[in-house]
Amino acid sequence: MPKSFNDVTDFMERQHIASFATVDVNRKPHVVPVWFTHDDGKVFVQTDRNSVKVRNIKKNSNVAIAIYSAEEAVTIRGEGRVIEDQGEFGRRTQQHVKKHNLKLDEQGRDSMGIPLYNSRIQCVVEVTPKKVMFW
Repeated sequence: MPKSFNDVTDFMERQHIASFATVDVNRKPHVVPVWFTHDDGKVFVQTDRNSVKVRNIKKNSNVAIAIYSAEEAVTIRGEGRVIEDQGEFGRRTQQHVKKHNLKLDEQGRDSMGIPLYNSRIQCVVEVTPKKVMFW
């Protein structure tokens, strides 16, 4: 069994969807499917700045993410935070667009009309792993 985040990066590169869990103010789990990227030993999720997951992270930074296929899975427990630096937000958004081969219109919106590079609407959540499990 791999012992670190770096041991599972090849598997994670091949996957696109994960289950992302946060904890609400009543200590109840909130789990949603997300697209993700990874880099520098961390996982990144782009989402709406006003989403439930972002509101939860601002009150309780404990998060979990599960990435899986029919044969393999990795689960990560860690700490989530919203990236506020504009340069970092832009780099992580570009990474997201590239990995998922997204086509953007001239205003930078994806196929669902979401303006991915508008940091007033969108944000990137950075997950710093504390425990990684793989099978």
